[in-house]
Amino acid sequence: MGKQKKNARPAGEAERVVYRKNKYAAPVGGIFLLLALIGLVAVGFFCVRFTQGLLDNTQEKREFERIIYPVLMFDPVPFEHAEDADPLMLLQASIWSTLLGEKGDSYQENAIGWKIVPASDVDVACAQLFGPQVQLEHQTITNFVDTTYTYDESTRTYYVPVDGVTPFYTPSVQRVVKEGDVYTLEVGYVAPTTAWSYEQTEPEIEKLMIYELLRVDGHYQLTAIRDLPTGSSQAPTGWNTFGEQTRPGLTSSQAAPVPEEQAEADASSAPEDTEDEEDVEDEEDSSAPEEDAEDEEDSSAPAEDAEDEETSSAA
Repeated sequence: MGKQKKNARPAGEAERVVYRKNKYAAPVGGIFLLLALIGLVAVGFFCVRFTQGLLDNTQEKREFERIIYPVLMFDPVPFEHAEDADPLMLLQASIWSTLLGEKGDSYQENAIGWKIVPASDVDVACAQLFGPQVQLEHQTITNFVDTTYTYDESTRTYYVPVDGVTPFYTPSVQRVVKEGDVYTLEVGYVAPTTAWSYEQTEPEIEKLMIYELLRVDGHYQLTAIRDLPTGSSQAPTGWNTFGEQTRPGLTSSQAAPVPEEQAEADASSAPEDTEDEEDVEDEEDSSAPEEDAEDEEDSSAPAEDAEDEETSSAA
């Protein structure tokens, strides 16, 4: 009994002790809930951005456009293997790949403002762009797109005019298909805008081509350029599925029919014309007997007059 009285506390003091133990529970719990909510929102935001990154390959497309631009800018002829491509095209593309590369701004200029580019740098750019199997034929390129690329064999340098050079096209990668280390690009050719174009409109794709790239040691090599496959539904406005340009402002369905369709249309309309001609001939034939009957009536009238005269004389 004595121990119970010694340990016993007043009721009010016991309530105060319990209150002191629990008064910080709600704020601390709220802080933890807030932190959990912030973490949940952060994880959700990260998942959304990660999913968008997987679905949207815009950055990858821009990188491919940068790589193929020195080649596409002068509208090259398609090829299946880079080593079989036009040597002048390979040389010019390698020169511009050098000028547009990281060292482009470091090249000096001569008295007339032409860039002085070492041939060794052009060789490096060629191996990077087309592969080491492609060997350039260093030479002066004259009368090529109204521009001359002068090669000095003694110093093994090129003198390249860069001012006033307007590319034929700029690339717009529409689709990327990856199979292992091979990347197949569907590339739109966009004509560059000029100072006379004041309207801010969406760039119009004039044609589509297939570019095939191979990933090698962390960079991409261009291995082939092909025409768009026949029957592709990705043909731009003003071009039919066979890559043939139609009249401006008309879609392929509104374009003039092909000769075979025109021949079929002419053949189907020919019998109708023949029937019309036969109907006209029948009408002419049917009118002929009527005219003959009228002639017979006219010829019988004098005979009747003669008979009347004979009867009157007999009387």
